[in-house]
Amino acid sequence: MTPAQDTGLRAWIQTTGGIAGILLLVQFVTGILLAFYYVPSVDHAHTTVSYIEKVVSSGSWLRSLHHYGSQWLSVFAFIHVIRLFLDRAYTSNRVQWIAAILLFGLVMAAGGTGYSLPWDARAFFSTRVAEGLMGGLPFVGGNVRLWLLGGSDISTLTLSRFFALHVLLIPALIAATIVWRVFGLNILKLFGPRHVFAGGVVFLALALWCWKHPAPLGPSVAEASAEYLPRPGSQFLWLYQSLKYIPGGLGSITGVVLPGIVLAVLIFLPWLKRARLIGGTLLGAGVVVILLMTTASYLSDRRDQNTRKQLSRQAAEEDAWRRQPFEPARIALATTAATTTASAPVLYIKWCANCHGEHGEGARQGRVNFPPLLDVAAKPRRTVDDIVRLLKDPAAYDLQPPMRSFSNKITEQQMREIAEWIVKLKK
Repeated sequence: MTPAQDTGLRAWIQTTGGIAGILLLVQFVTGILLAFYYVPSVDHAHTTVSYIEKVVSSGSWLRSLHHYGSQWLSVFAFIHVIRLFLDRAYTSNRVQWIAAILLFGLVMAAGGTGYSLPWDARAFFSTRVAEGLMGGLPFVGGNVRLWLLGGSDISTLTLSRFFALHVLLIPALIAATIVWRVFGLNILKLFGPRHVFAGGVVFLALALWCWKHPAPLGPSVAEASAEYLPRPGSQFLWLYQSLKYIPGGLGSITGVVLPGIVLAVLIFLPWLKRARLIGGTLLGAGVVVILLMTTASYLSDRRDQNTRKQLSRQAAEEDAWRRQPFEPARIALATTAATTTASAPVLYIKWCANCHGEHGEGARQGRVNFPPLLDVAAKPRRTVDDIVRLLKDPAAYDLQPPMRSFSNKITEQQMREIAEWIVKLKK
C-alpha cells in the first residue's frame, strides 16, 4: 500500500485486525479473571457465576465484558475476513488470509463452548443443541457425542469438557495462530497507533455497553420452568433460526458440516482457480444468511405476543434476581444412595444397574462412562412420569444408544416403581 493510500477512510478500514486483536485481549484477560472463581460442576457452576455477579468487585461488569465481547469479536473477526478478501490478501499474503479464517472459526468455537458454562437454562438448552448437532454427524456422530458429553447424558463431565475446550484448547490454538501470523513481522506494524486507537474506541464502546447492560443469567437448570424460553447469543441466532427450517436429520449437516466445508474452502482459496468468484460467493451468501436469519429471529419473537410477554417476564425476573443478596449453595453431608433410599427394585438391578450402578452412582464399561442417577430429579424433564416415558421411548428425550426402550421388557407399573425409586436418589 502506498503512503497516499494509507490515509483517509481506507486507512481506518485497515484497522479491523487491530480491533479484533484488542477484543481478543479483552477475552483472554476477562476469561482469566472469571476462571479464578468459576467451578465447572453442574452442582456449583450457577452458584459461582451468581457469586461473580453479586459479590466479586466489578464482577458483573467483567462477566458482561466477556459475554458481549465474544459477540463483538465474532462480528469484527468476520468483517476482518471480508476486508482481507476485498484486498485480495488470499493472493498477496496467504499467511494473513489463512490465519484470519482460522481465527474466525476458533472464535466461533470459543463462543459455542462458552455458552454452556453458566449452567443456567440457556446453557442447558445450548448444550442440548450442541449434543444434537454432534450426534447427528455422519458415521462418527455417536462417538463424538459420547466424547463431548463424557457419557450417555449431560453431567459434570460434560461441563468440565466444555470448560477445558473453552479455556485451554481453543485459546491455545488461537494463541498459536496469532504467533504464526505475527512471526517475522514487525508487531508495531500490526498494532500501530491507528490500530490501537481504533481498538481503544471499540473497547470503550464495549465497556460502556456492558456497564449499562449486564450479561444475562437465567435460572439454574434445576429451577427453570417448562415455560422458560432460552435464547442463544446474538452471534448464533442465525444458526438457531436456520435449524427451525431444516429437517431434524439434516441439522448436523447444516450446522456443522457445511460451515466446516466453507471454512476449509476459504482456507484453500489461494490455491483455487477463480478464487475471487468462489470467495465472493461464499462470503456474500454468508452475509445474506446471517442477516436474514438473525432478522427473522428477532421479528418472530416480537410478533408472537406470548413469546414477547414471556421474554419480558424473564427479563423482569432477572432484574429482580440481581437485586437480591447472594445465597451460597447448601452442601449436604456426604451420604450414599444406599443410606438415603430403600433397596433398589429387583428389575432396576436386572436392567439398569449394569450401566448406572447398583445405587445409581454410575458405572463404566470399557471406555464409556455411564452417568449417575443421583439428584436426577433436579434436572428438567425428569419427573416420575418423565422417567416412565423415557424408559418407553428414550429417543423422545434425546437419549441415544446404548440407552434403549424397555416397553417390551417390563410393564408400565414396573417402570413406575423404578422411576419412583430413582427420583429419591440423592448425593
